[in-house]
Amino acid sequence: MKKVLSVLLVIALVLVALPLVAQAESGAPFTIGNAYADVCWDTWNQFKAQLHVHTDASDGSVPKNQVIEIHYSLGYDILAITDHMIVGVPWDQVPHSTPLMRLMMLDRTGMRPLRPLTSERREQIITGVGRYWPDGSPRPMLEVTRANEQNGAVFTQNHVQSFFSDYGQGVLGVTMDYLRPIRGVHADGGITVINHPGDTHRARHDADPMTFFDRYPHWIDKFAYPLLHYYQSAVGIDINSGWDQNTQFDRVLYDLLLERLIPHGVVPWSFTWSDAHHHGEFDRAWSVHLMTELTEAELRRSMEQGTLFGFSRSARFETGDQYWRGEGEAPRVNRITVCEQEGTIEIEAELYDDIVWVSHRTREVHRGSTLNIAEHLEDDYFFVRAYLLGPGGILYVQPFTVLRQEQVLSPQPIENPQDISTWLNVVADIGEFAKRWFLPWRLVWWTITQFDPWTMMPRLMGALGQVYHPTTPEPGTMFCPVELEWIPSE
Repeated sequence: MKKVLSVLLVIALVLVALPLVAQAESGAPFTIGNAYADVCWDTWNQFKAQLHVHTDASDGSVPKNQVIEIHYSLGYDILAITDHMIVGVPWDQVPHSTPLMRLMMLDRTGMRPLRPLTSERREQIITGVGRYWPDGSPRPMLEVTRANEQNGAVFTQNHVQSFFSDYGQGVLGVTMDYLRPIRGVHADGGITVINHPGDTHRARHDADPMTFFDRYPHWIDKFAYPLLHYYQSAVGIDINSGWDQNTQFDRVLYDLLLERLIPHGVVPWSFTWSDAHHHGEFDRAWSVHLMTELTEAELRRSMEQGTLFGFSRSARFETGDQYWRGEGEAPRVNRITVCEQEGTIEIEAELYDDIVWVSHRTREVHRGSTLNIAEHLEDDYFFVRAYLLGPGGILYVQPFTVLRQEQVLSPQPIENPQDISTWLNVVADIGEFAKRWFLPWRLVWWTITQFDPWTMMPRLMGALGQVYHPTTPEPGTMFCPVELEWIPSE
């Protein structure tokens, strides 16, 4: 995919290509890169999306039909099921699972027959039966297929989330390697996001996590390198997922990545998601997408151009409380106004207690709805981002790039550090060659990745023309925690 994102192109031109000329024409003391510049706040909608969730097809404990019903009940507008090593299929189809992955998580999956929605129920959900917008119109939930969490069977979790791509079906992955899946998805025309990097760098286990990346700077390039070289398709990085146990220092990493990448004209967007595997985890984090309509094409545009916010119930780094969890409605941004002439960024929002602005090294620079760059941002700071704290949780705003008159940014070389993945990729290349050219190995590989004896019976029954939906609920019913209220179909 060679498409150059318009927003990133503008930022690149501002930061790299003749910034002084651009400023001279505008006469403004600042040039501010703003992902939300083209958003029409009065007409665009804000859609609640879950783009990272698992079922018992890989390492979750909840069947596919229940996962979909729960998200529908919780008011999600967009859902992507992202099981490991499985390219997502429509909600009324059985995914082509990898038995090895399910067997590794036997305590969760139980090797149960996989249970999709019925075709009738799927149609009801994607057309909005039983759910309504305030104006009384049906409120559907967008079905996102062709999503996959890559590197599913690695020893050290270095997962990559892929969307809009068929790459990665049954591919086990390479430990510590991000380039291989990002490159594969890029070639297939999809997009990727680096998942919970804290599981890889593990700064949270260090005696002094705040200086971890100063002492081990190779980790910054480890994540910056693929984002730099595949930025048209590697659109961002997960900064807060789950209950924020493993990702609590990933906001520090994110700001260091911004420092490294912005001078190259690249701005990775920040993402948050639930990464749910069990009941009770489905509503702990999500993203909010600013879109003109509820379509897959608009979702992709939003992810590529950064017209989204990330939300989490937990904010261990920002609050300093390891067990803080928000309850209630999430903060909501109603409008963002950027004035380059005055050097101000204003956020109009509701359902929040405070707006905090941070910049280099995740240093707090201001609190309040309006940031005056000249007053609060030091001269050598060239980006700023904000988050909103409220009773419901934390809402992250995408970063703004800031360039002053006569300010020149010097990009420093970013190299891919050598580690165990370098040598494991050689082994993976040999395996790929053997899989393609040697029949005996192909038979072994097919047995591991394709043959699933635990679902052969329903497949055979289907082949005989029989309808087989093991314990699938009738349309209009659902499995969910008792505290969730379900609006029955009419």
